[in-house]
Amino acid sequence: MALICLDLDNTLIHSDRCHTLAYNYALSKLNRRKVSPAFIFSLFGGPKSFVAEKLMPNATKKELAILLDLHDTYLIRNTARYARAIKGAKAAIHEIKKEHELAVLSNSRHKTIIALLNSSGLKKSLFDVLIGYDDVKHSKPQPDEIFKAEKLLHHKASLMVGDSIYDILAGKRARVKTIGVLTGNYSRTALLKYRPFKIIPSISHLPAMIKKHNMV
Repeated sequence: MALICLDLDNTLIHSDRCHTLAYNYALSKLNRRKVSPAFIFSLFGGPKSFVAEKLMPNATKKELAILLDLHDTYLIRNTARYARAIKGAKAAIHEIKKEHELAVLSNSRHKTIIALLNSSGLKKSLFDVLIGYDDVKHSKPQPDEIFKAEKLLHHKASLMVGDSIYDILAGKRARVKTIGVLTGNYSRTALLKYRPFKIIPSISHLPAMIKKHNMV
């Protein structure tokens, strides 16, 4: 049985609205200017510390931590309800799960992952392990989340699947084959610069890709 690692946001679920509303709420509570959704989208996939620094330049570490806490609390209580599973995601997960173990690796906090999954209809019980940035020392693009999944499930990961350049970088640093999906905010051209093994339109194409290339 092989281990397949899956990103969450824009790989399994559509959650842009959840995060943008939560970030702008947090900025307003800190008397900072709200920012455009497009600017927030451009930051998605990166470490949360990086996102916070871009949203609040020149802020102290304490202010950045407060921003992320406000974002997470507001998302869980108010905006997680806007999360929606990407078309075909649930069927793909059920198909892959027949023969493989599945780990969700996200640069969101662990409790935020659970809230988003539950709201999207993808229950956490579908996955063997969930790992957020607060479960490791370094989040993607570092490979710590992949290494943590391998340690918990006692398998070497076979694939890292995600929509962002940070997913591809993490996979390469863990010496794992990477697959990019085009359901996020990164174009095919942007993903190709980081040389993933394959790029597919969405997670719904993953079962066929695995079988076609005998990848795991």
